[in-house]
Amino acid sequence: MKSLYKAKIYHKRFLPRVNKFTYSGFYIRFSIEKLKDLESLLFSVNKFNLFSFYEKDHGYRDGSSLEKWVNDILGKAGINNFSGSVVLQTFPRIIGYVFNPVCFWYCYDEDKLIAIICAVNNTFGESHNYVIEQGENESNCTLPKEFHVSPFYDIIGKYKFDFTNNNTVKIDYYIDKKLQLCTGITGSEIPWNDINLLKTFFKHPFYTVFVIILIHYQALKLFFKKNKYFSKPIKLSTDVTYDQIEQKNN
Repeated sequence: MKSLYKAKIYHKRFLPRVNKFTYSGFYIRFSIEKLKDLESLLFSVNKFNLFSFYEKDHGYRDGSSLEKWVNDILGKAGINNFSGSVVLQTFPRIIGYVFNPVCFWYCYDEDKLIAIICAVNNTFGESHNYVIEQGENESNCTLPKEFHVSPFYDIIGKYKFDFTNNNTVKIDYYIDKKLQLCTGITGSEIPWNDINLLKTFFKHPFYTVFVIILIHYQALKLFFKKNKYFSKPIKLSTDVTYDQIEQKNN
C-alpha cells in the first residue's frame, strides 16, 4: 500500500490574539512493511533521489527497525504484543532534506485500526509521541500536552485529537476548557507515479525550506503581536503520552 496526497494545512490561534494561516502541501502514506514498494525512478529508500524516505529519519533515528520502535511505543502505552500492520503518514525528503512537524502511524490488527501514534517534532531536534487508542466507535481522544512545540504556549492544557473524517486529522488545543488553537491537515489522494511525483516537485520544490521558514515567520508575527514568550523547558524523561486513566481501569 502506498498513496500520494495533495494537502491543505491550516492553523488558527484564538487566544490571546488571533493568528491564522492555510497553505497547500502534500504527504505520503505507505505500509512500513513494504518499504521497497516505494522505489521508482524518482523515489528511493535510504538513498538520495528527488524524493526519498530514510528509516533513520524516524523511530529511534538510527536506521534500526521501525516495526520494533512501533511495538516499543505501543508497549509503553499499555498495548502489548502488537503484531499487526502499520501505515505511516509523513513528508518524504525532497532533494535530501525533510522536516516533519508531526507524523501519524496508523496501527492495524488485521483490518481494524487499534491505535494511532502521533510523533511530534519541534525545531530543537526533540520529539514526543502521543498514542491514541481506537475503540469500537471512537475516533478521537483528549490527552494532556506534555511537549514543547511553540515558544508562545506553555506546557499546560490538553490536546483533542480527531480522526473522524477520512483523510483529515484535526488537533485542537485547550487550556482550562477554552479553545486556544485549532490545526488540521486534509488530504486528497492522487495516483502514485513518477509523473505525479514530478508535478509535486515542481509545485513544491523547496517544501522543507518552506515549512521551516513558515514556522519562523509565524513566530515573528506572534512576537510582534506581543504574545507571551515561554523559554524551552527541560524535556520530560518520558517520550510517550497516553490515556493513563483508561489503562488503570483495565
